[in-house]
Amino acid sequence: MHCISQSMMFFLGSAHWIGSGRSGKVCRICVVDEEGGSRMVAVKKIWNAQNLDNKLEKDFLAEVQILGEIQHTNIAKLLCCISSSEAKLLVYKYMENGSLDRWLHQRERERVGSLVPLDWPTRLQIDIDSARGLCYMHHDSSPAIVHCDVKSANILLDPEFRAKIADFGLARILLKTRDPGSISAIGGTFGYMAPEYGYRLKVNEKVNVYSFGVVLLELTTGRVANDGGLEYCLAEWAWRQYQEYGLSIDLLDEDIRDPANIEDAFAVSALGVICTGGQSSVRPSMKDVLYALLRFQHKSRERSLQHAVSEETSLLES
Repeated sequence: MHCISQSMMFFLGSAHWIGSGRSGKVCRICVVDEEGGSRMVAVKKIWNAQNLDNKLEKDFLAEVQILGEIQHTNIAKLLCCISSSEAKLLVYKYMENGSLDRWLHQRERERVGSLVPLDWPTRLQIDIDSARGLCYMHHDSSPAIVHCDVKSANILLDPEFRAKIADFGLARILLKTRDPGSISAIGGTFGYMAPEYGYRLKVNEKVNVYSFGVVLLELTTGRVANDGGLEYCLAEWAWRQYQEYGLSIDLLDEDIRDPANIEDAFAVSALGVICTGGQSSVRPSMKDVLYALLRFQHKSRERSLQHAVSEETSLLES
């Protein structure tokens, strides 16, 4: 791709802005590739990039270099970076179905207008895809990477609804320093932030596990991580519900209350509660979370197959 700063800045003037977040805003533009054809890309313009001092500039470029080397199916691929005095731009492959939160929450679906609720098999696959991306970052990347802003708005969906982790504006690298396995505590998004952000100077990859647990709860309950106020937090609400009522169908999103889905939805919801434990030491690793989700999917498929065989047998006997 011809990622030329001047031409990209020109396109930004007439770009279609599709979202914004803590570290910047994102637009969709069409660019010319190396073969002369056109392709759609997502360009993230970093907030206040002109004010970066020399140290932050070096940190930004070093982080981009590491993230640019990541090649994983479930992590949004950074195509290139443009750094100039005018702007800092990150260019990604465009994901046609946008972010998970657009499809998951009723108010978002109503705002967009044409989106339909996600069925349970699709939600479970999104869980697994996202967990695979985070698992790679924590366990297979060297050095390990902590995203620091995992949320449904940063999980992007391709045309087949396969998920990719995106928006590494707050990502930090777990370098082997005097305090290995931890990074300076930096902010995320209210409702997804682990409690240790409030009282520790250093955090580790378990903050991602907490945030992902909130995403699991969003996918099973249909509720938002926070409603904009300071009194409501989905993780705390789910914990109280489980303490008082246990597993109840009232906890589940109305769109996934089909009897065939309930057992799996309860299991994923319970996993979400475990992931959002108040102490980081009691939270599972992302590898354990991924294994659990894969087991749920395997059992779900077995039940679906048994049900299909039973129905076919009944038809043959009738």
